[in-house]
Order: sequence, then structure tokens, then C-alpha cells
Amino acid sequence: MKKTVSSRNAKTRRRSQQNLEVNAETVKVLRTVGNNEAFYFYEALGKPTGEVARNLPEFLNKVKSIKTESIIFHLQRKDFENWIGKVLGDNRLAQKLEEISPSNNGDIRMSISRTVENRIKELTESSTTILADANSTVLVSSY
Repeated sequence: MKKTVSSRNAKTRRRSQQNLEVNAETVKVLRTVGNNEAFYFYEALGKPTGEVARNLPEFLNKVKSIKTESIIFHLQRKDFENWIGKVLGDNRLAQKLEEISPSNNGDIRMSISRTVENRIKELTESSTTILADANSTVLVSSY
């Protein structure tokens, strides 16, 4: 048997709903990880810079300011791709970073920064709306 909801009850329910923008991929990739999963920058083996990134925006800021030697060191070892792919779970960004050549010293910082900035923008623009009312009913819609 179908239950009919009056328009008055429907309006009340809509007013009590709270909107929350969520995208599971965005949450996972842009989350802040603990110290054990953070990215530690080095200039060479056994030569840490003291710089650490615990999330993708922090990583972007460090790449913009870290010594070029550190960037080349990590790019040659595929450290950026490994951390972003395995820890943050963003294989798409990891693949794009893998395509950047460590021999291109002049543009290397700009290429990495632009690639990461574009991915962050892409992730934050896609979202899913979750509506939850007082009765814990959840409605999901993508746009």
C-alpha cells in the first residue's frame, strides 16, 4: 500500500534537511594523513630537508618552495607518484606526474605545480549532494 505524504509534511521535511557536499574520491585524495603516511622531502639519500606534506594542498605548497634538487631526486625515484597513488589513492594524478621528465630542470617545478593544482581543482569541482533529514533518511544525487 502506498503512503501519501501531504505537501505540508513534504515542505517541513525539506526545511529540516541539511545539505552536505561529498565526493568519496575527493575526501580520500584530499584528506590529511598521519605522520606515518606523510611525504618527507629529501635532497638525497640520508639528507632530509625537514619539509613534510600530510595532504595534497600541503604537498603543492612544498613543491613550490622546496629546492629543485629535492624535486629532481624524488621525481627520478618516482617518490611523488608512489605517495600520491598508494597513500592518497589518486592514480590519475600519479600517472600525470610520472609523465613529467626529471631532466627538464627549468620547468619541472612549474609542471608539477600546475598538474597538482589542476587535479585539486578538478576534485573540488565534482561533488555529490547528500540530504539527511531528522529521521535519518538519506537522499543522494550527483551533479
